[in-house]
Order: sequence, then C-alpha cells, then structure tokens
Amino acid sequence: MDVRKRKTILFLGMALFAMFFGAGNLLLPAYLGYQTKIDWTSTFTGFSLTAILAPVLAIFAVAVSGNYFTDLGARANLKFAYLLAFVNVLCIGPLIALPRSGASVFEVAIQPILPDAQPVWVCVLFFGAVMTASFSLNWITGILGKIFGPILLMFLAILIIPGLFIGATVDLPPTIIEDRFYVGFHEGYQTMDVLAGLIFAVLLISGANRKGYTHINDKIEVVVKAAIFSAVCMLLVYGGLFYLGAHVSADPTEITRSSLLVHIATQYSGVNGIYLISILMILACLTTAIALTAGAANFFERLTNGKLGYIEGVITVTLISTLLAIVGVDGIIEYAAALLNFIYPVTLVLILSVLLFGKTIQNQKPYFITLIVTMLISFIRVLVNWFPNEEVFSAILNVLPLARFNLEWVLPAILTFVITCFALGRNLNLKRNQPF
Repeated sequence: MDVRKRKTILFLGMALFAMFFGAGNLLLPAYLGYQTKIDWTSTFTGFSLTAILAPVLAIFAVAVSGNYFTDLGARANLKFAYLLAFVNVLCIGPLIALPRSGASVFEVAIQPILPDAQPVWVCVLFFGAVMTASFSLNWITGILGKIFGPILLMFLAILIIPGLFIGATVDLPPTIIEDRFYVGFHEGYQTMDVLAGLIFAVLLISGANRKGYTHINDKIEVVVKAAIFSAVCMLLVYGGLFYLGAHVSADPTEITRSSLLVHIATQYSGVNGIYLISILMILACLTTAIALTAGAANFFERLTNGKLGYIEGVITVTLISTLLAIVGVDGIIEYAAALLNFIYPVTLVLILSVLLFGKTIQNQKPYFITLIVTMLISFIRVLVNWFPNEEVFSAILNVLPLARFNLEWVLPAILTFVITCFALGRNLNLKRNQPF
C-alpha cells in the first residue's frame, strides 16, 4: 500500500471516529461499567457488538452495494429502501441523536460550570455553530479528520489513562444485574451508530472519491480500512470508559448518566476534571452533530430531487433539533427507546443478509419478506413498551425464543429467509431491477 493511500485511510478513519463518538458514546459506556462493576467485561462484549462491530458492517454493506444507503436497501425493494432510510435519518437526525447532542452539551458541559445557564440559549448557540460548520458538505471530512478527531482522541486519553492506574486499587462489589452480556448488547442500540453508519458511509465514500479513489475496489478498500481504524479507536476508548465506570466510587442514589462522567473526572483528575468533561462533551457532540446534520440534509436533498436544497435542509434540521433538545438527555433517551427497538433489528437484518448472501442471492423476495417479518415482530416490542398493562402483547412476545434478551426477532428472521429461499428454488438468482 502506498503512503498516500495510508494517509487517506488514517485521515478518513479519524474523521469517522469523530463522527461516531457523540453524546451517547461518551455517556453510556461509563454508566454501564458502573452498573455491572466486577462483571463489566461481559457487558462490554455485548455492547461492542452493537456499538462497534455492527456500525463497521453497516459501512461495509453500503460500500459494497453502491454509494448510498438506498443502494443497500434496494436489494429488498427500492421504495422500501427510501422509507427505511427516511426513518433512519429522522432517528439519527432531528428526532433523537441531534437534540440529544444539544441537551448533553447543556447538562454535562455547561450546567455543572454555570448552574444559572439557560438551556434555550445554550442549545441556540450550539446548533448555530453546527449549522455554520455544516454549510459546506465537501470539507466536513477534512475538518473532522485533521482537526477535531485528533483533538477529541487526545482529551479522551487525558481522561482515561490516569484512571487506569488509580482505579486498579479499588475493590469492586459484585454486580446485581442479570444477563449482563445482553444488557450491553441492547444498550448498544442507544449509541445509534448502526443507523448513523449508514449515513456516515455516504460522507466517507464521498471523501474517498475526492481523494481519487473512484474505482470500486479502491473505494471499498479505503472505506473499509478507515472503518476498521475507527473501530479500533472506539474499542480502546469504550474499554477505558467501561473500566473507569466500574472502578468509580459513587452513591447510586445520586448518579445519572450525565453526573457520573463529572464524578469520574473529578475523582481521577481533581477539581479540573469538570472542565475536562466539559471540553470532551462539547467536542464529541459538535463533531457528531456536524456529520449528522450534513448527512441528513444530503439525504433530504436527494429524496426531494433538489426541491429542498442542501442549505435549506441544514437549516431545517438544526431548527427542529434545537426545539427538541430542551426536553433533556433522559427525556430523549426515554422516548428514543421505542423507536430504536423497532428500527434497529430491521436495519441489522438488512445489513447482515446483504453481506452474507448479497453476491449469491439476487432475488429481492427473501430480503423483502424477511424485513417485513422482522418489522412486525419489532413492532410488537414497541407495543409492549407503549402498553405495559396489556398482557396480550407480552404473551405474544414471550412465545418467541430469546424474547427475554430483546432478541425475539433473530430466529424468525433466519427462518423466514431460509424458507423463502427454499420456496423460490431456481428463481433465487433472478436479477433484481437496478435501483436507479
């Protein structure tokens, strides 16, 4: 591999790490480590599957399918692909991830230092900066990969490394959480990185194309290796945050996701730790918000065939996010859970089925039918969350294998795909229509 290609992979990998590492990526690992204590490695393993491995597979799936998420979804049905992409963009854009970034900046970065600060003005200033930085789509990977990514990684090292030595002297109590692996697996949904990866892949592929890697093999190599580099960075950072959370001493009645980070920083870094967390949260939220805003605006421009321009999309997305950010971090996570329980399994099934069988099974029907079945089962989970007193929904769900682990969709998806393939017989390799 030549030096130029290695530099491009490093630069895009650092940009992707900055895109992925947002508010949830900073808040959740430490909190999960705190909850599971001595058994944190089991939870970390489950978390890594949905928060690291799955996002990398999402990037790879888009790269081998084309240039956009809709190229991937077209393996099942083009109209369905646009519908799924639309829901994904809403989740990782103005409905959940973006407002969560603004709310996290206020609650974690600003409020501990300025208790009298008003969330409205903090969110307005934050999203004003995001809007300004997102206006030029072409230089986003540059500023993230060359400036914000390395700075973010440096401050994370300053937070984590001291705790690796100090925390080693703390005796850990046993955890009270059962099914720790599956708790980590399910909580990895909250990072929303699989959904974001499908959109970030577009920015990554665009960055590779601008560097001259337009041939399909070169593009896939650069994009996939950049994603792997980003995954290694996330693995190290998540492991460090899990460790810090597991070894911190704090009163569980006074700890929230946001306050735990501040507590960790002050315990390991002294009184200046609060400023370290403030800088980290602002950097993490800003980099992710810029990428999400750009990706969402780019998608809406394509969806409307240019009727909603990129600049107009940026303005619309940031305005909606500003309004929802006032709800607060815990409020956003609460209403996000139902949406993520629905969209995550469908997206994972699409990614895995295309990666495993995309070259050998060209017929759209196995993919489409499997996604519909997964969608129906996931919606039952949503109904259980919405109507906890209605036993009929719980009874249906409990009949399915792995329901106690929130993985009730796995076996039905596998069986549906296999049965559909057998039913099609010789028509398995019937060429699908081209997406465009």
